[in-house]
Amino acid sequence: MDLRRIFLPVLTLGVFFACTQLSAQETKKPSKFEELIKKKTKLSGMWTVYHNDQQLLVELSPTALKQEYIVLPSIFKGISKGSVLGGMSWGFGDDVIYGFKATEEKLFIYQRNVRYTAKANSPEASAVKLAYSDSILHALPVLTKSPSGGILVDMTRVFMNDDQEVGRSIGSGFRLMTDRSTFSKIKQFPKNLELQLNAVYAGTGSIDTVPNTKGVQVGVHFSISVLPPVGSNGYKPRVADDRVGYFLTAIKDFSDKDDPEHFKRYINRWDLQKLDSSIDLSPPKKPIRFYMENTVPVYLRPTVEAGILEWNKAFEKLGYAGAIRVDQQPVDPNFDPESIEYNTFRWITAEAGFAMGPSRVDPRTGQILDADIIFDASFLNSWNHRWEIFRPEETAMFSGLHVPKDHSSNSLEHEHGPFCQIGHAKQYQTAFAAAVFLANGAAKTEALPEEFVHQGLKEVVMHEVGHTLGLRHNFKASTWKTLEEIADPEADINVATVASVMDYSPANVVVDKKEQGIYYSQTIGPYDYWAIEYGYKPIKSNEAKELKEIASRSGEPALNYSTDEDTRSFDPDPTSNRFDLGQDPLVYARRQMKQSMELIPKVVENTVHEGDGYQRARQAFVLLFNEYWRATTFAARYPGGLYVNRDHKGDKDARPPFVVVPAEKQREAMKLLAESAFAPPEINGELLNSLSVSRWNHWGVASVSRLDYPIHDDMLSMQDMILGRVLSSLKLDRILDNEFKTDEDDAYTLAEHLRLIVDSVFAELNQKKEAEYTVKEPMISSFRRNLQRSALNRLGNIVSRGSGAPSDARTLTRMHLIDLKKKSTNVLKNKKIKLDDYSKAHLQDLIAVIDRVLTAELSLPSVY
Repeated sequence: MDLRRIFLPVLTLGVFFACTQLSAQETKKPSKFEELIKKKTKLSGMWTVYHNDQQLLVELSPTALKQEYIVLPSIFKGISKGSVLGGMSWGFGDDVIYGFKATEEKLFIYQRNVRYTAKANSPEASAVKLAYSDSILHALPVLTKSPSGGILVDMTRVFMNDDQEVGRSIGSGFRLMTDRSTFSKIKQFPKNLELQLNAVYAGTGSIDTVPNTKGVQVGVHFSISVLPPVGSNGYKPRVADDRVGYFLTAIKDFSDKDDPEHFKRYINRWDLQKLDSSIDLSPPKKPIRFYMENTVPVYLRPTVEAGILEWNKAFEKLGYAGAIRVDQQPVDPNFDPESIEYNTFRWITAEAGFAMGPSRVDPRTGQILDADIIFDASFLNSWNHRWEIFRPEETAMFSGLHVPKDHSSNSLEHEHGPFCQIGHAKQYQTAFAAAVFLANGAAKTEALPEEFVHQGLKEVVMHEVGHTLGLRHNFKASTWKTLEEIADPEADINVATVASVMDYSPANVVVDKKEQGIYYSQTIGPYDYWAIEYGYKPIKSNEAKELKEIASRSGEPALNYSTDEDTRSFDPDPTSNRFDLGQDPLVYARRQMKQSMELIPKVVENTVHEGDGYQRARQAFVLLFNEYWRATTFAARYPGGLYVNRDHKGDKDARPPFVVVPAEKQREAMKLLAESAFAPPEINGELLNSLSVSRWNHWGVASVSRLDYPIHDDMLSMQDMILGRVLSSLKLDRILDNEFKTDEDDAYTLAEHLRLIVDSVFAELNQKKEAEYTVKEPMISSFRRNLQRSALNRLGNIVSRGSGAPSDARTLTRMHLIDLKKKSTNVLKNKKIKLDDYSKAHLQDLIAVIDRVLTAELSLPSVY
């Protein structure tokens, strides 16, 4: 039988059917869903994502549409300018929670309003729904239904935009260029999505750190993760207490009848639980784990690790073994420092003198979800040409009595962390210490002592870790011990020198190297143990009662607490300062003044080596001179001062909320100002001829308007700053109020305050003895003439404009101006005094100015 006759038709038939099927497949059109996702990379996880460089399509399942998500933006690659720094957590106010609402045609993305709540299914809950609403951020067209029953939407514009205002932070007029911006990396996990955007901004002008401002690249990272319903993860919020310094999450719960304003205030803290609650010392179920990035210099890693782990001492007292752990960054492609899954310690080189420890918080409960510490290497760089042109106005910032313009008194917290100046100001402290080391001959090279570097680094690491644990600043911690105890060269380095590392502590540097003690406190203090106890102690029953018992210890000297909003230049407590040291800030101020004046004559001899330029002498002089004036700001806070306490009635060792500073202390401060701020500088003028600036002219180097040192301008700026403090309307108001508040027979009065100022500033007008003066040795020196003009201007404003000062200040000041005019006239008429031309012209001008003030019309309020 010929088999070919049998199989050939069969084969032909099979080929026919195959071709027919192939033809059908070729003619079948792909679905709209398939067309949309074609040529895009697919990633499965929390959502199903399809993307290319400039488009992000997201497939949301019915389950995904019902969930809520926390969205945490950050900068993973910056430009080393302003706050656009790699590793910077981004965002303002509460962390954002996204929710979805899908219709047939659109997906609405809204930001949940979690500040107002009430018990579910209660009448109050219905009222809240009527009174407050969420914010609709995006309305995205539904592109098509997905095969799984979900929807497909284009989320490109949800993330490729400048809603985060990064462009504004780069500079005015910078816009996001979407045509050049791309999605650089996307990672999917079961409960989170990590998305990186290479955002390109264009603007005008120049930025030293960027080659061309028409294409500024910034890496923006979004960490989006599922946020479980409140209470579903076992976390229990802990109520806050104003005696203990924690960052807060504040919610208005209209079902809560305990607070008349319905506020519930929770501290921000980690969900730390014992693995075995039945034993005294147990590992945690989930430790607070920090990953040290590979950017940290190898020789500093042990110090960084020690600073992070130092806090374990406080947790061990509460029964946690290894609550905090440190690992080196792993070699793992899935490791993403910006992910909410990882807490990191990052070292950057932005030349910003920067250190920050922000955390990301569930805005419904206060639970800390993520924390990253950023350290800028320049904090350790002491010598910098910036100190050659350091202006007096900046002294206020480094005295800690300065609030940046973009951080008002009502917004001192940023991203659930403070606007923390410690890194920036530590750069000044490091530079000042270097100037002391060189000027006193303790160092032969410009390198800082290794011990100083490691102590300073560890102290700042401990401070920033404290922020990531939820702790706020405590600017009274430095008053725990006397300056003598802190500076003791025999002090044990394992014992804290300040009550808390959450203070801003200055470098404890002394001129006599034989008397040098610990530079910076090397361990957490008693306040830190107490604060961690309040926030993290496991409490099995009656938590409210036990927390009150813990907080009731606030009257103990080691547990004094005062924070940012208590420590502005106009706040009343003179013991709440940044960068002071010891129980008595006046003792510290005198030490800093004395040391600065001792070392200034040595700056040229000890800081400039053969063959070198004189720039180091200029930098050292400026640092020492500014330290002298920084110290005077502490004294200026005492007149009209009040010691402020947070104790509650019935607390052990409870103090009144306000205690008027004793009169003798206010007089002591004014005497110090008269001897320092109002006195001519004890500086050899010829020394200034050796203070040269760097003579480079290129990018990255600031130019100066004057090559020589402007001693008169700087002195006047400093003196006017102090006059502004002691003659501010608020201070004059407080002095007058304090007269009434104190039962002392010898109260410090407004009349005494103004007389002390006038008598010390215009002391030369009391001259009666026979004398002969020349323009080289005048009766009133050039510095004192400037001071008197500045004082007269401020006194004149009180009389002619009121300037908000109390009416008694106006009438007393008018009396003093009349008296000053009389004294000036008497000196001019005194035949026994042969005046120099400077002083004669100055006195004539004082009289003319006083006449104008006294004859000026004053618009008084109707109640006068």
